[in-house]
Amino acid sequence: MRKLTVLFCFGFIAIGFGSDNWEQLGPNGITVSAMTTVPGYPDDIYLVSQGYPARIFYTSNTGATWQVRDTIQDQIDALALDPVHILTLYCAGKSGKVYQSTDGGRIWQTRGTVAENACVRQLAINPHNSLKILAIADIYENDWTGLGVFRSQDGGTNWVKTVLDSGFSAHTLLFGSSITQPDTLFVGGGVNNKPRLYKSGDGGNSWHDISSGLSGTCAYGLAVCPTDPNILVCATDAGIYRSTDSGANWTIRLDAPAYSVEFAQASPHYAYAGSDNLVYRSDDDGMNWSADTTDFFGTETRWLGLNMSRPLELYAGNGAGIFYTTDGGYNWTELTRDLHCLTVPFLYFYPPAPDTIFTCPLGYGIIKTTDSCQTWTKVKSFPGAGFTTGIGVNPRDSDTIIAVSSIDSRLHLTTDQGDSWVSYPVTEYFDAKGLLYHPFGPDTIYTWGGMRDSATGPTRFAIFKSTSQGQTWSALFTPGNKGICLGFRFIGTGETLYTYGAVDSAPALYRSTNHGGTWLRLNSGINGAPINDFARSPANPDVYFCATPSGVFRTLNHGTSWTDLGLSDVSCVLPGTADENSVFAGTDTQAIFYTTNAGVLWERDTIGFVSRTIIFLQHHPDNPAAIFCSTAGASLLGQGVIGITESPGHKTPRPITVFPSLITKQARILLPMSKTDRTTIDLYHPDGRLARRIAVLRPTPKTYNWTRPETLASGVYLLVIRPDTGQYVTKIILN
Repeated sequence: MRKLTVLFCFGFIAIGFGSDNWEQLGPNGITVSAMTTVPGYPDDIYLVSQGYPARIFYTSNTGATWQVRDTIQDQIDALALDPVHILTLYCAGKSGKVYQSTDGGRIWQTRGTVAENACVRQLAINPHNSLKILAIADIYENDWTGLGVFRSQDGGTNWVKTVLDSGFSAHTLLFGSSITQPDTLFVGGGVNNKPRLYKSGDGGNSWHDISSGLSGTCAYGLAVCPTDPNILVCATDAGIYRSTDSGANWTIRLDAPAYSVEFAQASPHYAYAGSDNLVYRSDDDGMNWSADTTDFFGTETRWLGLNMSRPLELYAGNGAGIFYTTDGGYNWTELTRDLHCLTVPFLYFYPPAPDTIFTCPLGYGIIKTTDSCQTWTKVKSFPGAGFTTGIGVNPRDSDTIIAVSSIDSRLHLTTDQGDSWVSYPVTEYFDAKGLLYHPFGPDTIYTWGGMRDSATGPTRFAIFKSTSQGQTWSALFTPGNKGICLGFRFIGTGETLYTYGAVDSAPALYRSTNHGGTWLRLNSGINGAPINDFARSPANPDVYFCATPSGVFRTLNHGTSWTDLGLSDVSCVLPGTADENSVFAGTDTQAIFYTTNAGVLWERDTIGFVSRTIIFLQHHPDNPAAIFCSTAGASLLGQGVIGITESPGHKTPRPITVFPSLITKQARILLPMSKTDRTTIDLYHPDGRLARRIAVLRPTPKTYNWTRPETLASGVYLLVIRPDTGQYVTKIILN
């Protein structure tokens, strides 16, 4: 395999992807990954943004202002606060590592690892002994996922694992405990699309299944009645269930999806349950529930935070942000409207009017813009619309919108711009990843993703086709025994089709030249599965690129053979519009790279994006100079979208010099020649966080003598020199 050089910005960058060229496009809000309130301080909230890296936000004034306490190089799904030592917090997530802060979230240290193959979903700290911590996690093995419980007796350093259940799919989401009986614990989630709930009466040493009687696909929340520990209330996506005998028997009390449930300690007969975009309330220990609260935006209200002294005051968190009420839910205030921390999974440009753009941030709901993303309008949607993965608008009728989501195996359709919706099943156990109208036949719709032949079977690569505006569907292509389809492309008039993803653990790219009648596999030379993205060069229609965990690959012969262009963990590719050798590549944790010579040299936008996950890069269909970039947990960014033009040229990097190379106390910096009166010198951590501003120079001298502050820790840093006309970056080491 050809090894290629990756240049980490050692030199001058003067290409389209410059740090100063990106503009925030919204939409506003935050995809909440985890949150916690602070006992005794009802105005204080900690929350974690979804995506990599995770940002820890804090407010002490009920959301009037927010500050980022720290950034963690991980994807965090769990956050817990020590109820006795309220400045001590723990968090964990995708890597299986558990992090601890003892200063209110300002500084985090790795405490331990539950398991390298585990994604932690919830953390709980024993209120009587802070050294006892419980973690629940998804455990990943080769062909199955386990619903796991981990226990620590030493504050998170060492962990003992218990696997309660496993299957082809498992989601560990629920934790509950009894205030009066601290050794009584509950964990749950979903296994093979069925809810699972387990109880322990001895602090987690042993568990037994109490799922019988629950319906839906997943158990999301459980609360124990403060006045009677035998009364349990469980939230599933099929409704709210109640037990009066500690889970031996269950009765449904509300036939509506619920994703969280809590009792109010100040008024123990009061309980709240979070649904899609509203909160249900009960005043009789969960027997009866009312929906007289007003709704808000977002989907899957997974987090509730109640004031311990005022039962009508609570916070609700979902994919749109944090909402606050002081009257039990009759009125809500959005507290995170000024943040730009959403995860935008796709953009859909309406072909007859490409400035009309639709999207659905994760857990948020369908929105659209008609003014270059300066303002976004909410579209009235269907239940579960926050997990929409594909949108289409009929090119003959702009009032007709179709959508698919990842949670219900159905196509949703409106003919009145969202005022009313109907839905049609695609196939059972289908996880949709996208959909498209045929470019020349709006009665024909394609959708793709993963399907299971049964509730317990593996996921398979699948494409479905409808010629009846989505009312009926037939399988177009379902190769292999397991896999996933991540994309689908029309070429030319729509007779030639490309599709990509993974089949039987191998990269999969297929082409059909007869409307999908037969397919040819084209992955010779491609490594890494799945294929995350596939794109055709606008500069040369014979050239195609694809992105995989193993790098960027290019073909010059329509896919017959592929060449490795380098990089790794690549999530998306965007070919340059004027040169077939120019490519942008988004990565899973290291932001954006760019090459103008087909991968001989890759340059990285180190400062502009830090180490963030890039979801997609996309040109505007009518304006190739306008580029859209989606980042996990940082909303949508753009170049050339609002009054910014694409930089057409590329200059060869020129080195800068620092003496000595290993700095103990002082260093001499040879500044690059620049026709500018102002130059800034900054020092950054390798992950892109600003460590210190060194100097602002007016005018710019030829050299600068720097004395290292005693408080600056040893390690590797990035020295960033910015004249007004660009930026220079080099690595330095402090001894």
